[in-house]
Amino acid sequence: MRVAILSAMHPTGSHGEGPIRGLLAVAGRSAAALQLDLALRLGCERIVCFAEGLDEGILPLLHRAEQGGASFHALASARALSGLVRAQDELFLFAEGVVPDPLAAGEMLGERSGVVALPADAGMEAGFERIDRDHAWAGMARLPGAAVERLAEMPIDVEAIPALLRLGLQSGVRLVPLPRAALTDRRWTLLRDEEHARAFETAWLHQRIVPAPFTAPLHAMADRLSTALAPRVLARKGRAVLPFAGGAIVLAGALAAAHWGTGTGAGAGTGAGAFAAVALGAFLLRMGGTLAALSRDRVAEGVAARARRALPGLAIDLTLMAVAGFLAPVAALAEWLFAAGALVLTLRALQRLAGGAVAATASDRASLAVVLAAGAALGQPLPAIQLLTLLGLAVLAWPRPGPTDNAGLTMSR
Repeated sequence: MRVAILSAMHPTGSHGEGPIRGLLAVAGRSAAALQLDLALRLGCERIVCFAEGLDEGILPLLHRAEQGGASFHALASARALSGLVRAQDELFLFAEGVVPDPLAAGEMLGERSGVVALPADAGMEAGFERIDRDHAWAGMARLPGAAVERLAEMPIDVEAIPALLRLGLQSGVRLVPLPRAALTDRRWTLLRDEEHARAFETAWLHQRIVPAPFTAPLHAMADRLSTALAPRVLARKGRAVLPFAGGAIVLAGALAAAHWGTGTGAGAGTGAGAFAAVALGAFLLRMGGTLAALSRDRVAEGVAARARRALPGLAIDLTLMAVAGFLAPVAALAEWLFAAGALVLTLRALQRLAGGAVAATASDRASLAVVLAAGAALGQPLPAIQLLTLLGLAVLAWPRPGPTDNAGLTMSR
């Protein structure tokens, strides 16, 4: 069995004041909660957390462990650990307040025992504990469970995690070097206080997404709003799906509004309201996608994962075409659907072929829907669609810098 050992009982202040180090939060999740998630990913079936009791900071850890199929035990002393760990078990130790990079941790400790270490100077500067002349502990280790049996030989008030680390080192467990870049890139850290936690949180969030440029104005706003709200949204499991749900509901409302004006020649109020609803729905779906990116450590691969990521964009494009179809006069239905389909395909071609700011602009369906809403408000939704399509085709046809036909020729003397 794999057993994770965490701690959340030491205040950040030197005189017993300040928040508990293990409960300092990053993007709405405490350091202990992030460690627990990593432990579950590494296959731990038992989570042991040293804490003063099951208070409001520890209870969420209990619920998260149970949701992940693991048992959870809150202990106040090292002696109680002996009944929970057998010699054949594998221990995953986490220093209180450490936030490891899940990908790096899995690569270094996923298969073999080891103590993750840093050069002493870099490690101590970052707040980690020195373990010998040349190394500091980087806050994570995998050890054989037999080390727990030797805790009984130590004083009753010994701290379990530092003691187990020393026992592991004495038994010859290998040192696994952590690249300094993991610290400088803000992928691995030891939270020291609230100020440090906020600085790391900012870097942690920005590593997971690159906000859209302001050439895609509503996407840029959605990304930045999602990043600002992420600590509060991601703190509660399930809240990240709310923008997706809201976006889907608003897109359905756009279809209902457009259907209300079916065959009326696209009344200005009906058309503007329908396209404005598409804009809001696209904005919410973008927020949902950004929050989803912030909540995961890696981009999932495979056909199913790519299909999930493509689904919101496909839903928006189909809604735009359906709105145009609902707003079209019956006699001109084919013309309106053709124009809307041509616009969507042109924008998708720009996203694939243009690159840079042009591709970002073409991908911003929320801003596109705002422009179409303005056209509908003026009573000209079809000309607006046609003009945007022509503009997109012109950008696609615009000559781009590239090698000339005689680029392979050279001059000789």
